[in-house]
Amino acid sequence: MQIKHNIMLLLGLLYATSALASALRIPGPHSERVHHTHIQATLDVEKHRIDASMTLRWKNTTGIELTAIPFHLYLNAFSRTDTAFMTESNGGRLRNDTREGDNQSSFGFIQVTNLTDQNDHDWIKHWQVDGDIATLTLPTPLLPNEEIILNMSFISQLPIVFARSGHNDDTFNFVAQWFPKPGVYANNRWVNHRYHANTEFFSDFGNYDVELTAPSEYLVGATGYRVKKYQSEGLTTHYYQAKDVHDFVWTADSQYGEAQVVWNGITIRLLHQKPLSQQSIDDQFNAARASFEWFDKTVGAYPYSTMTLVQPPKNAGGASGMEYPTLVTTVTNLDHSEYKHFAEMVTIHEIGHNYWQGIFASNEFEESWMDEGINSYTEGRIMRETLNQKNIVEFAHFGVDMPTIHHIGSAAVPTLDPVKTDGWRYVNRQSYSTNSYSKPATILNTVERIWGAEKVDLLLKEYYKKWAFKHPSTTDFLAIAQDVDLDMANYLSAALNTLQSIDMQVKSVRSIKMEKPGGYTFTSNSEEPIFTAPEKTDSYQHSVTLVRKGELYPPNIDVLLTFEDGTTQTRQWHFDDTIPWVKWQWQSDKKLAEVIIDPSFKLMMDTNFSNNIKREKSQNNQSWRWVTSLFQTIQHSFSIILPL
Repeated sequence: MQIKHNIMLLLGLLYATSALASALRIPGPHSERVHHTHIQATLDVEKHRIDASMTLRWKNTTGIELTAIPFHLYLNAFSRTDTAFMTESNGGRLRNDTREGDNQSSFGFIQVTNLTDQNDHDWIKHWQVDGDIATLTLPTPLLPNEEIILNMSFISQLPIVFARSGHNDDTFNFVAQWFPKPGVYANNRWVNHRYHANTEFFSDFGNYDVELTAPSEYLVGATGYRVKKYQSEGLTTHYYQAKDVHDFVWTADSQYGEAQVVWNGITIRLLHQKPLSQQSIDDQFNAARASFEWFDKTVGAYPYSTMTLVQPPKNAGGASGMEYPTLVTTVTNLDHSEYKHFAEMVTIHEIGHNYWQGIFASNEFEESWMDEGINSYTEGRIMRETLNQKNIVEFAHFGVDMPTIHHIGSAAVPTLDPVKTDGWRYVNRQSYSTNSYSKPATILNTVERIWGAEKVDLLLKEYYKKWAFKHPSTTDFLAIAQDVDLDMANYLSAALNTLQSIDMQVKSVRSIKMEKPGGYTFTSNSEEPIFTAPEKTDSYQHSVTLVRKGELYPPNIDVLLTFEDGTTQTRQWHFDDTIPWVKWQWQSDKKLAEVIIDPSFKLMMDTNFSNNIKREKSQNNQSWRWVTSLFQTIQHSFSIILPL
């Protein structure tokens, strides 16, 4: 047994040496490489079951002496109806998909059947399982910087997919969160939470050598770079290597079609459902290239040499739209559309995760916004700046962009939780989704429009330089922001950590003809006063009252004044921390017709744009200025009904 394990480790070393130049686009190491994981796995396509052996070499980087190591057994979240995941997802309803009935194939599990140390000592008695987490009690303490080698055999049974991992009761298999995975020791504590309906994943960086065996007629895609493959008796073994990644996933399906391009040293592979038009294939590759181009220029370099895009079949929608290191799933419908660009946007979004989660590996259990939220912001910029597709939906002269979508998503949900909240502690699923995706995206869109894209770009670049591959927190992100602009950082902190909000309102607008003063004039005490009637003049007296409700306001905001003759004037409203309103009174020779707060929609955190505009009471005609302003408001509201 010991000889076998030594051979496995030696093979892993030889494979690693042969593939060094191909696994990484930019030579490493990039991370601390807490572990080296070697897995040999065979997929039974009839049972949708994986039989596997794993050798884990794990280093104690915690800085303390360890007597136990916690593990995730994520697939056990699908093993029973009373797991945390199942109960929190209302029995298996998540990601617009639902668990299909109570038959055995709807359930999944992972079971460790054998566990030994490097000396072949049986440690299975030290392995305690509690649903989807496990604890390995160490017979002897593991000192700081010491390594431990564990040899495991395990079985992973895939469920019919409704939440990320599983099969479609046919040929499609998506194998995610499928092996025993150590928890992360961060900020002087173990982070090894259960698999919750409102949480994703958090793992340490390491290297993987994985041999995947499936029927030869099945196409296989996986994290990392395929070093080689070989056939034997109708089966093909695919050897993959990945470096400086925090997870490893794979897929196998006999129905896949395949296409591939290379961009700047990155091999982009698409595993798609057949048939798929060349235009639709090109749409996906264009979205991928646009993503890498934007990130390379704006944030930092993509260090890996591969990216695999996987299109699940229509009856496996629960696996769609998910991110894993160097492999993402698209939506199930990739057909080209001239007016809707949802398929490209989702691919851009999922590739973006390979930065905000794949490279940074922030704690998605407790700070989901750091991945989902930042990514929801950057997807809109990539659509606009490198894909040259500003709007996600276009019809005639009407279009809706991603900042608008996220603004509506944020404004439509009551503020009951701070953005930074543990995933399982939000009041409901809607609050989790809004605070993870739309609201942080809207916060960053506001920051970009108020403080400028240059400062946001500097923030993202410096964040990448300092915290790539290091599990950053919200505090770390805000510390970088403070170095860029203190006011911007304070705004971000309040928006992310508190329940503060903002609603700007034009309370009143008045513009009346001025009069030359009239009445009695006294010349002396003994003479009768002289009366003169008031006279209208050609000047106007204006009075505008603006009100802010809430505390989440920037230093100032533009206010557009439109006069009856069509001319305009822009003033700035400089906010006073002590008074939530301002009243402007002045005179001019033109009648004031309309007032708009924030005409450029810079303050995307404003919860109600409709009260940002008010016309002077006597102005009853529907002029072009009113139509334009109304159209802008309708454009923001229209996205509510979009079928996204």
